[in-house]
Amino acid sequence: MIKNERQYRITKSQADKFAHALDELRCRSDKDPLLAELEESALESQLTELREQVEEYDILRSGDQGVIAVESFDELPQALVKARIALGLSQKDLADRLGMKEQQVQRYESTDYQSASMSRLHDVVQALGVTVREEVFLPAKAESSSALLHRLKSVGLEREFLIQRIFPADVAAGLGDKAKTTSPELVRRASASLGRIFGWQHNELFCAAPLRIKSEVSGIARFKVPSGANQSRVSAYTVYSHYLALLVLQATQQLKPQVVPVDAAECREQIEATFGELTFQSSLDYLWSLGIPVLPLDDSGAFHGAFWRCDFRNVIVLKQQTKSLARWLNDLLHELYHAGQEPEQAERTVIEASETSSERRDSDEEQEATVFAANVALDGRAEDLARMCIDLAGGRVERLKNAVAKVAEMEDADIGSLANYVAFRLSLQDVNWWGAATNLQPQGCAPWEIARDFLVSRLDLNCLNDTDRQILILALSNSVR
Repeated sequence: MIKNERQYRITKSQADKFAHALDELRCRSDKDPLLAELEESALESQLTELREQVEEYDILRSGDQGVIAVESFDELPQALVKARIALGLSQKDLADRLGMKEQQVQRYESTDYQSASMSRLHDVVQALGVTVREEVFLPAKAESSSALLHRLKSVGLEREFLIQRIFPADVAAGLGDKAKTTSPELVRRASASLGRIFGWQHNELFCAAPLRIKSEVSGIARFKVPSGANQSRVSAYTVYSHYLALLVLQATQQLKPQVVPVDAAECREQIEATFGELTFQSSLDYLWSLGIPVLPLDDSGAFHGAFWRCDFRNVIVLKQQTKSLARWLNDLLHELYHAGQEPEQAERTVIEASETSSERRDSDEEQEATVFAANVALDGRAEDLARMCIDLAGGRVERLKNAVAKVAEMEDADIGSLANYVAFRLSLQDVNWWGAATNLQPQGCAPWEIARDFLVSRLDLNCLNDTDRQILILALSNSVR
């Protein structure tokens, strides 16, 4: 908040500098598209905040504001500062009325009167000639950062995740382990971010009633959480991911939904005809051409992947920790199959457990999706190639690893995709071969970054408000604060 003319001039100058830097960034031709998008969004956010402060000061200075409302006693100090500005009084004018030096008023206001006694606050009210309503608000629970973080932990939201993925940088710093104190303003801003994602009102976060994840809209209520998983964390993360998916749909309104093929041969033919050979990158291009944005997430645990349809628009979430392109391609095509099912339904949800879960093995649609993905990747030969591997291994699991490698070489098939399908076929017989399949996956690339770059280059972040834009940017960042 701007509190005097000097701060006003400095803030206006800073806003001009940010506006100039933003113009220069937009004119640069050598910029990396992803980094430029993130840098531009950050500059826009800071510029907006500075301009809002200038606008607030201008409105107060105009003298047109007759009432300054507060919702708690903590807001009274800033209300007194606003009242002084609205009355056209400088800090020196108020100091003269109080019979003290201007520097003392400056110190009071710079700390929002933290060092002032109740008697001194009363003197300020009298000197300004303002009226303060005589209500006292009794919160059910102290609105402190520790109380907030304790409540959030009870529903599966850990401090580290909140700091890395949800709270803006200054709020995260104020709630971090090194923070000595937390201002009420930071707590309120943290509450605002949480409200956007989880639908909580501010009073819900601090009342006596148990905090609850409102999971109905995200489809988590129909998702069977795998045994041994932290159900609260899975539910919270799924609601968070669903909100991100909605933001992606909002920021890709230019995409027009197309008919999604559910025949593997047709799908592969379309990819190769339009984008050349079938790769993870060309498959991403293909899904985007069908009007399906793909959101990659870089967090561990919770669920394995997801598909949502909202008002007939499809969006896919990929969430793998592996660096295997074959595994990412399998998941991408797997979710594409789900997107092609029940096209007449305006809303649809599929939330994936891991490959080893019984939920994946026992579901007909899950099996069909995996077979579809494998046949697209292996040109319709998934079952034949798997049978060749088993025959070459003499039906012995311990020989399968070498057999898969040999068959892939002989038949010019992708070894990673073949290993994935063999592991799936064995899982239907309650044999867990996913570890061996993982060892056969070529590593070293960065599938998450590839999918992230595809997404960022196609997003219109200007469609989002500042809070939502920051939430999405944090989700697409792999940096640690």
